[in-house]
This record gives sequence, C-alpha cells and structure tokens, in this order.
Amino acid sequence: MFFQIIETSSAGNCAFLSVDGTNILIDAGLTVKKTKSYLKTLGLSTSDIDAVFITHEHIDHRRALPSFAECNTKIFANALTAESICYLDQDTRNLHWRIFETGVPFEFSGIRILPFPIPHDTNEAVGYKFEFGKHNLVWMTDLGSIPDSVKSAAQEADILVLESNYCPVMLEHSKRPYKLKKRIQSRHGHLSNADAIFLLSSLDPSKLIKVYLAHISRECNSIEHIGELLQPLGSMKDIIEIVSPFSASSKPFRE
Repeated sequence: MFFQIIETSSAGNCAFLSVDGTNILIDAGLTVKKTKSYLKTLGLSTSDIDAVFITHEHIDHRRALPSFAECNTKIFANALTAESICYLDQDTRNLHWRIFETGVPFEFSGIRILPFPIPHDTNEAVGYKFEFGKHNLVWMTDLGSIPDSVKSAAQEADILVLESNYCPVMLEHSKRPYKLKKRIQSRHGHLSNADAIFLLSSLDPSKLIKVYLAHISRECNSIEHIGELLQPLGSMKDIIEIVSPFSASSKPFRE
C-alpha cells in the first residue's frame, strides 16, 4: 500500500491511497493542474484513479472533480453531498456518482469503507474508515467537535488523519471577521489543537503506527506551536507528522 496527503489546508485538500493496484483519492479539492502534476510524479493520470471519496461539498474538497468527467472514475458521496455539489458545479452532473448511506459500510475493490458522520456546517459531512489487509486508515477533518461516532472511528485506526485546525488565541487575534471566528469555533466548525490532542491522548498508542495532523490554518496556527503542545504525549509524538498547510505533501507511507 501507498498513502500520501498531497495537500491539506483551507486552500485545498486531497490525499492519494493505493492498495493492490486500486488508486483512490480522498477529496479532490486542489486545482486540476496541481492534481495532475502530483499524479504525474507517480506516473499516473486522472484516468488511473479508480475512485474519489468526497467528505463534503465545500470547494476546498471538490474543486478538481470536473476533471474526472471523461474518466471512468467512481465518485463516492452520500446523496445530500452529491446533490449539493451538482447544484454548485454543473460540470459535475455527468460524473460517475456512486451514492452511499452514511453509517452503512460497503466494499470497493476489496477495500471495506465505513463513512461516518462528522459535525461540520454542510449538509451531511463524513469521515472515512478504510479497511484493507491489517490496516484501518481513518480520515477525519473538518469537524467542530468529537461525538462518539468520531471517537469510535479514531479508536479503531492504526493510520489516523486528524484535523488540528486552529489555536484559539491566534484565531482571536487574527483579522478574520467576528462571524467567521464564531463559525470556526462552533461545534460544527473546525477542531482546535486542544481538542485534537485531547482525542489523541485518549487513544491506545500501541495500536497506532502513524498519525497525521491535517487541515492546519495558515493564519491561526503554526507547526511550531502544535509541536510544543504535543510534548506531553510522550512516545506517541514520534509517530505524529504535522502536515504543513503551505502547499506541501506529507511524507509518503509505504508498506
């Protein structure tokens, strides 16, 4: 298997997962140019992507979807997310949509997928658990709080992608409008550093092999600050990668 977060920030989110020859994107929020440029480094094109799994309809998670219109790529989303995207971008209406029900597991190309609900200010945002071989890769970004469904998914992960979006003090002193600050801090907004670390501290470190802290705010957070906050986690911090929000990819994970 091969996994890499291509980019993750409010500017765009997309990750690449390859399992036994099946190529998957988790979200497609980068520009078409960036998406194709990354795939080219792997000797691939958009036509080599078997499926895209969309978490929700915000532009930083679905920007490149029209580029798959002439491919046989399956686009997975729940009904409300698919409807919202097709309304917002008519060029996505002829994609090969595959509609799932949130909370109901299904299989694709030998991979078992569980889409679970996450609290975000969209119609029906989801996180994903991908089960393949001995691995459970769990993706959870764009969530304002940690309900039981989210905590349960995190507890089953050995590879975890978790949002650590903002520092409350940096957000408060930012130039962002008051309304936007309140949206980010709401239970359906984004996850603070403190909430992300609280979740990590509740997990069994012996089960985890890799943690990515993702969707970090460029304006209201910093990698250095997060690194300082991770110190009390002890040895767990050694498996945590803080993914830069400045157009950078994570380190590739191969097995």
